[in-house]
Amino acid sequence: MAYNVLKGTVEGSVDQYGDQEISGIKIFKNTISASVFYDTDAQSPCATLKDVAITQIKGQQRDALLIYDNDTGARSTHNLTFSDNCLAAKNVRAEYFMGSGEKLTNLPAYQIEGGIKASQVNLGPPFRDIRGNLQMITANGIKVDRSGLGISLSTLGGLSVDGSNNLIIDPTKANNVNSEGQNLSDPDLLLVSDASRGVVCNTTLNNLYENYIKNKIPHADGNTGQLQIKGKKDFASDARLTYDASNSILKVDGCVSSSDIEIENSLFCRGAVSNNIKMITAQTYEVQPNDYTILCDSLKNKIIVTLPPACNNTGRILTIKKTHTDKFKLNSNSIIIKVEESSIDLRDEIIMKMNYSFRTVQSDGENWWVIGSLGS
Repeated sequence: MAYNVLKGTVEGSVDQYGDQEISGIKIFKNTISASVFYDTDAQSPCATLKDVAITQIKGQQRDALLIYDNDTGARSTHNLTFSDNCLAAKNVRAEYFMGSGEKLTNLPAYQIEGGIKASQVNLGPPFRDIRGNLQMITANGIKVDRSGLGISLSTLGGLSVDGSNNLIIDPTKANNVNSEGQNLSDPDLLLVSDASRGVVCNTTLNNLYENYIKNKIPHADGNTGQLQIKGKKDFASDARLTYDASNSILKVDGCVSSSDIEIENSLFCRGAVSNNIKMITAQTYEVQPNDYTILCDSLKNKIIVTLPPACNNTGRILTIKKTHTDKFKLNSNSIIIKVEESSIDLRDEIIMKMNYSFRTVQSDGENWWVIGSLGS
């Protein structure tokens, strides 16, 4: 850049038309005045001091926006910067915002002056605007009250809420099937969880019985009146064991084996009756539960037979007979019959000495009594 300079105050003496090349360093000891300086490189006049709007900037914050301070000054602050297409400010007050709010965060509705009205929200089908308030539209079974959104439960609907606020099936919240004289019937329904399909289905009581329970339980075998016997899986029967319900007769075409039989009324026998009979030769013998007739061979020694307690054998009959296996020997040892807890015909014991003599005794629940005898 070159200037024409003349000493003194001369109007227009330095302008773009009178160039003078200045080499080296030029020191002006007096004031230089000119109406305009001209930049020959930029081909335009240079601004003078009176044309510069800002002569002073306060603050050294990088990327800060300048804020007007006074007539000739400005300042910068760290609270208002612009960098990488991002304007940063602590608080913004604006009448309108335009553009996308995609990255806005932490905008609580209650902090917005006047709040957000329901009419200014894009409402979905379940919601509606009631006098500026957002209200949920309830359908069947749904309720909204001061406590919140919930389910409207019938007092007898079979549903309830447990202590953890979970919806559960509660049979106590349902009607009793016997109310109003009713009871179960074939068309009545049950809920069943179908494990194969993973769904809950319903079924009738008739279907439950006919197609499940009936196939699981044992079924009767044979003809009418035949008694049922447990088989490997189902019941079994035998035509030789029947019961005639019309005549109250149990028919057994075979053998009946029992340790005890109690007959309330008369006993009629149309065939042979067999009782247990036993031969003993030991010196002492205690009567056993299955004994009926006891033959005592006393050829070699005396035999003592002890009867069981009368109190435990009410009505029982026993026959004790003295035998002698050597018919050529007339003399033999005696047989003693005794009982410890009670008596036999008011005696402690009975002695039989004659060969082939016998005593038949029966208990009345307290004592034994001789009801038949032969020989001394």
